[in-house]
Amino acid sequence: MTKIECYYDPCCPFCWITSRWLLQVRAECDIDIAWRPFSLALKNHELEAGGNDATPHGDVHRASHRVQRVISRAVSEYDASTIELYSEFGVRYHIMEQLFDDDMIKRVLEAKQLPLDLLAAADDTLLDVPLQRELNSALEAAGSDVGVPTIVFTDRSGKRLGYFGPVLNALPETLEESLAIWDGLEKLATASSFYELKRGRDGEPDVFSAV
Repeated sequence: MTKIECYYDPCCPFCWITSRWLLQVRAECDIDIAWRPFSLALKNHELEAGGNDATPHGDVHRASHRVQRVISRAVSEYDASTIELYSEFGVRYHIMEQLFDDDMIKRVLEAKQLPLDLLAAADDTLLDVPLQRELNSALEAAGSDVGVPTIVFTDRSGKRLGYFGPVLNALPETLEESLAIWDGLEKLATASSFYELKRGRDGEPDVFSAV
C-alpha cells in the first residue's frame, strides 16, 4: 500500500480538483491518504494584526482558516472525518458557491450531525497552534515556496518527499487518464533524482468538473 499525505486548504479550487481526483484514484488503487490542513492564511501571514493584507485572496483565506479551526476541533474532540468535512465544505463553497460564513458552518455541522457549539471553534485562536504545526510539517517536506495542493510521499528510507501539486485544471475525463496521472506521479515523486516539473498557467480551474 502506498501512503501519502495530502495538504489542503478548503478555499483553493485547484486543491479541490486534486482532492476529487485522489478520491477517484483511491477507489481503484491501494493507497492510503492522510488529509492534513494547510492554512494559506497562516502561510501568508494574513491573520495577525497589521499582517499581510496585500494578497488578493486574503479575505477568502481568513474565512477558510475559520473553517479549518472548526474541522480541527471536530476531528480532535469528536473523531470526525477530515475528508468528509472537507468535502462537505468544498461542495458548498466550490459547487454551490456559498460563502465560508457562520451560516455555512452551521449547515455543515447539522449535515454531519455534529454539535452546533463547534461554531465557537471558528474564532478560537488556540487552534492556530496545531494548524501551524501542520503547516510547518508540510513546509519541512516540500520547502517554503509551496501552496496547495501539497502531496507528501515517503521513500523506502523513511524520508518524506513533498511536492506542490499535481495541479489539475479539471477532473480527468476518463478513469484511465486519472490512473495514468497517478502512475506517473508515484514514479516521479519517489525517484531520488526527481526535483520539480512545472509550467505557467493559462486558464481558470473547472471546479464543476469535480462534482
